[in-house]
Amino acid sequence: MYYGKKADPFYQSTAWRRLRRMALERDHYLCVDCMAAKARGEMVRVRDASCVHHVKPVELYPELCLELDNLVSLCDACHNKRHPEK
Repeated sequence: MYYGKKADPFYQSTAWRRLRRMALERDHYLCVDCMAAKARGEMVRVRDASCVHHVKPVELYPELCLELDNLVSLCDACHNKRHPEK
């Protein structure tokens, strides 16, 4: 993952890659935000997940960075909505 001028080495670690894959498998490689919108009756197309997002940010909750319960699978569009600052 690339934010700013340099990539965070955490996102290159074996532990993160393994947990990322587990999150994607748990969510069936689908965007959970798109699925929630569809469940609410919104006319959306459910997209494939391409990102795994920390619900509680790593910067504020480093102890949760490798907790599966703190991760959700998102498509690029939904991930961008969760990070308007980027």
